[in-house]
Amino acid sequence: MIWLGAAIVVLVFVGIILKFDTKLCLIFGGALMCLLGGGLSQAVPAYCASLVNGTIVYYTCISLGYSTVMKTMGCTDHIIYAALGPLSKVKKIIVPATVVVTWFFMQALSSAATCAAVEGSIMIPIMTALGVPAATAAATILIGAGGCGPSLNPGGTFYVASAQADPLGEASGAGMVSVGFVPGIIGMFIAGIGVMIMGKLLDKGDAKANEEAARKAMEAASTFKVNPLYAIMPLIPLILILTANYTPLLDAKVFDVPTCMFCGFVLSLIVFRSKFKEVSTAFFRGQGDAFFSIITLMAAAAVFVKGMNVIGITNAIVEAMKANPSIARFGAAYIPMLIAALSGSGNAACFAFIESVLPHSHEIGIDHNRLSVLCCTSGSWGRAISPVAAVTVVLAGISGVEPLHMVKLTIVPILCISVFYLFVLV
Repeated sequence: MIWLGAAIVVLVFVGIILKFDTKLCLIFGGALMCLLGGGLSQAVPAYCASLVNGTIVYYTCISLGYSTVMKTMGCTDHIIYAALGPLSKVKKIIVPATVVVTWFFMQALSSAATCAAVEGSIMIPIMTALGVPAATAAATILIGAGGCGPSLNPGGTFYVASAQADPLGEASGAGMVSVGFVPGIIGMFIAGIGVMIMGKLLDKGDAKANEEAARKAMEAASTFKVNPLYAIMPLIPLILILTANYTPLLDAKVFDVPTCMFCGFVLSLIVFRSKFKEVSTAFFRGQGDAFFSIITLMAAAAVFVKGMNVIGITNAIVEAMKANPSIARFGAAYIPMLIAALSGSGNAACFAFIESVLPHSHEIGIDHNRLSVLCCTSGSWGRAISPVAAVTVVLAGISGVEPLHMVKLTIVPILCISVFYLFVLV
């Protein structure tokens, strides 16, 4: 049954590559696996549960709603033209620089999908105006938000769970941060350079078209009169989020992402008070468009993931890992990555490894902190190469790029990072 499920997974991805409707491929593939695994009744509830997933739905919809307001009122144009001049001077390093900025932003948000929704709506238009193909721009944020850099929070969920899994009680979140920091910084450098190279190799046609569009954008920028207030409007939620997370001026529990986005919306009503109805209409229409293009695709992916669980693919991978702890050093790098790439969830992949293998770190002969860092980062790598991950779907909706096309640009850099981590940590 496992091999039959694996064959269905392959066929689903083949169908997506051949440009059959992505949502239908995921739904039918997942439902078929549920049927074969004796759990057909779980397919539709999985779809419906994803439609009302509080965090994902309201974070994504309200972020895209605000982004639509900014586009409708012309604020996106103002920030693009304001940024073109300064950023054109660092155009050659805009991709790796954006990877670093995305990682920094991730430290405040933690959620890759939320990071993509908030930052992607700002950076993707700016990067494309600079001549970066849309797929490369989206992949840049995907690989940054996917977790190429280390978490700097020793009290993070993964680090706490990993420390608790140490039978000797010697591991700690602070130890994991110190172990992973330098490799993580180098990994971000590899990620940025890697995506930039892959973009040049795979997006040659788009690059030429974008270069022409960038030339026209620069010409338009020379005559466009930037309104500073309009240019800063798209950044208001971002400024509030960073202020709440990195300063004592605002309470991060109160000023979460939806609240910051709504504050931006209220400010928009004030700034564009003569166009009150247009602002309101754009805000709610953007939320509806986000639900149509992004949330329903996530729901389709949820059916696919449920099918893999019902037919036993995910469990088979974990059990094989438990049965062979001697290969844990390689399993820590690639098993969570594989699970995350297939399921779209870096969290599930990490926790499966934490529960099954990390308690045996001392028997295996690897420092617990090092093995934990490798495991936790691996799940994030898998998310960055998963066409069904929430972050990938969000970026696809913003950029208009197929999820698999983004993955083509991130998979080689991610594999390079994984080899580097193996060499350094084990």
